[in-house]
Amino acid sequence: MPRCLIIMHSVGGGAEKVALDLARRLDARRFQVILCCTRHLPSLAGQVPPALSFSMPERGGLMAALRHAARIRNLVRASDVVLGSLELQSIFWAGLSAPGRAVGWLHKDVGGYLARKGKFYRRLYGGMLGWALRRCHSVVCVSRGILESSAKLWPDLRPRLRVLWNPLDAAAIQRQALAPLPESLNDCFRKPVVLGVGRLERQKAFELLIEAHAILKRRGVEHNLCIAGEGSQRAFLEGLGRHYGVSESLFLPGFLNPYPLMARAAALAASSVFEGLPLVLVEALSLGLPVVSTNCPSGPGELLEQGRYGTLTPVGDAAALADALQAALLQPPDSAAREAGQRRAADFAPDRTVDAWQKLLEEAAGRGGCGGKKKNYYN
Repeated sequence: MPRCLIIMHSVGGGAEKVALDLARRLDARRFQVILCCTRHLPSLAGQVPPALSFSMPERGGLMAALRHAARIRNLVRASDVVLGSLELQSIFWAGLSAPGRAVGWLHKDVGGYLARKGKFYRRLYGGMLGWALRRCHSVVCVSRGILESSAKLWPDLRPRLRVLWNPLDAAAIQRQALAPLPESLNDCFRKPVVLGVGRLERQKAFELLIEAHAILKRRGVEHNLCIAGEGSQRAFLEGLGRHYGVSESLFLPGFLNPYPLMARAAALAASSVFEGLPLVLVEALSLGLPVVSTNCPSGPGELLEQGRYGTLTPVGDAAALADALQAALLQPPDSAAREAGQRRAADFAPDRTVDAWQKLLEEAAGRGGCGGKKKNYYN
């Protein structure tokens, strides 16, 4: 039975949630799975499925991290395949320690990400990530757009690039959507709600969504805007709400279960400048929620099939975003569109994606496995 080590280094985003879900869904009859975090993150430890082994530094600080690095080295030696679950840090660990039996997992458009960085950062980040990816057996891209973007950055890696969509359990989302709204949002949902979900970071461009919200308020379109998430731009976004005079209709509740909000919202809006595979769009479709998204690279156009399952607007165009949201808010419910969106969400069902993952991991383990008798570091 192949031993699969999954390396993580952060918590809180959609990519981390998907990595944990994949770890839980790997067939225990086919894999012995252990999760490993390079940093001390108790919040991540609380989310690890009880049946899985988990390792992280016992506390924060450099010395604890160095001691844990030795533990990671031992875990790698005892593993047949090592999955770097996110960009640079975890992929670098995997490529460095397990050449030939590592698998890299790209969740974001690295080209789009680097385009907004300085020249030195682009060279350093791109060089380090490219070096690590070249030591991987395979590189999984969560969308076709990421594959093409990565192939432009590292043309020699194209033969190793594969597209595997992230799995999404629509039935589980629908169950979670039955939970009650937090009391703090009762006032918010007294009017139709435009919902944004994601980290409060520059990539998500929630300032554009707040501007579109202000445009709609000036037009007299009655609604509230709720952005569920947390991040470094909270103070900036709150200030922007005051600047546009929409503080009373702007709600920033932080991290919470977004599905009860999706089940009650009038529309979901995504305003990102770049993405990977924004599963929040598929989650919304699974609940029958109309979707409006910027047509950023990569993901929204691929998920929504260029507008078949939702409305796409130009990146950075607040007026166009406001127009699309106004149409979503004012149009009567469309049962045919709702059912079509739910059928699209079914394309991401775990039984369509997890088996492909298992075959890839077994291939990597067989191609680059340590072989022979290994010391068991899993006890």
